Amino acid sequence: MKIFYISILITCISLNTTAQDDSAKTKTSYFKVSANYLSNAVYSGRKDSSVVPYLRPSIGYYNKSGFFVSAGMAILVSPSDPTQVDLITAEAGYEFNISEAIAGGISASKYFYSDASFATTSEMKGSVGINFSYDVPAITIGVGSELLFSTNTDLGAYLNVSHAFALDKDDKFMATPTLQVNAGTQYFNQAYYEFRKYSVVTNSGNGSNRGRGHAKNITTSTTTVQTITFTDQNKFSLLDYELSLPVTYDSKSWGVFFTPHYAIPTSAASYVINGQLKKEQLSNVFFAEAGVYIKFHK
Repeated sequence: MKIFYISILITCISLNTTAQDDSAKTKTSYFKVSANYLSNAVYSGRKDSSVVPYLRPSIGYYNKSGFFVSAGMAILVSPSDPTQVDLITAEAGYEFNISEAIAGGISASKYFYSDASFATTSEMKGSVGINFSYDVPAITIGVGSELLFSTNTDLGAYLNVSHAFALDKDDKFMATPTLQVNAGTQYFNQAYYEFRKYSVVTNSGNGSNRGRGHAKNITTSTTTVQTITFTDQNKFSLLDYELSLPVTYDSKSWGVFFTPHYAIPTSAASYVINGQLKKEQLSNVFFAEAGVYIKFHK
C-alpha cells in the first residue's frame, strides 16, 4: 500500500509539471500572514476529554509557480489550563492545475508538539499528503490521502463533496456547504492513549495523579506509561463523517473566514490496558474556527 501511494505521488509530480506553466500566468507570488481561533482540536472525530482551543498564527510564502512554504504555531488558550505553545509546524508543498476543472497539490509537514500537549494528534511527528479536486456541474469532488508519522506510520484518506454559493456579485463572499468522510488506520490514536491519555504524572509533593497532558503546577514529578494494546490500530476503517459550512470573504490583499464543523465519529477502537479490555468512548462533536489573513503581493 505504501509503495502504491508513493508511486502515485511521483507520477502526479511528473504529469503536472507542464500543466503548472499555463496556470501560473494568471497568478502572482505573495506572502500571507494569518491568525485563526479553533474552538477545539478535533481530528477525524477524535478529541481529548478536555476541550483544547487554539490560537494559531502563521506566515507563508506562495510562489506563482505553485510552490509554497509556511510555518505556524498553536497556542493553547483554555481558561482551565496554563497558556502555552502546544505545537510548532513547518510545511512545504506544490499546487497544480491539470485542467480548468481538475486541480491538486502535494505537501509535507513537520510537527513539534510540546510534551505537555494533550491533543489527540500530539504524538504525530509529521506527514506527507496528496489531494485532488474536480469541478463537475453543481458540485466539487475532493479526494486526498496522506501518510502520518508517529510511533508507526498511518495511512489516511478522505472524500468530500461541496458546492460554493456566491453571496455577492463579485464572488468574493462565498459559502460552501461540505460533506466529508475520513478513513484510515489508528496508530496515532494508540500513541496518544499510551503516551498522553494514560501516561501518569505523579506529583511527589502531594501524590496527585493526572494524565501527562493535564498535569499542572508540578515541580517534581515522574512519568509512568501504562501498558496499552490496541486490537485494531492497523485496520483501515471509516473514522468519521463531517459536515461543515465554510463562509469566506477573499479579496486580493486580505480575507476573513468562519467555518463551523460537526463531526460524527465511527469505528471506536478496542484496547487492552493492564489486562482489561476497554472500548474507546466516542461522541458527536461541534467545533468551529474563525480567522483573518493579509496577503503581500510581490
